[in-house]
Amino acid sequence: MAYTGKQRSLTLVIGKTVAGENQAGYPKTYYGRNEFTYNSVTYPAIDTLKMATMPIDDYTTRLAAFIAYAESQEAGLVVDDVVTEIAYRENLTACPI
Repeated sequence: MAYTGKQRSLTLVIGKTVAGENQAGYPKTYYGRNEFTYNSVTYPAIDTLKMATMPIDDYTTRLAAFIAYAESQEAGLVVDDVVTEIAYRENLTACPI
């Protein structure tokens, strides 16, 4: 497998502003490695090693559930409308090209 400088990520930061002013309680950070329940399925907390080494199908399933969970917590949020490549982030130190 070729290294691409990408690492998995399950962290979502939500900001909310009205007329350019940050709203109370924001930004909020959601951590998909923490335990969460969505659609009657409880996803247990996992550590960074588990996230990094889980099979891609398990990771993408958890990612999809995490996005749906975050959207259910934030009225009107549609992650696909505001974020690209949420599943991965660039880290050229830990994952050099």
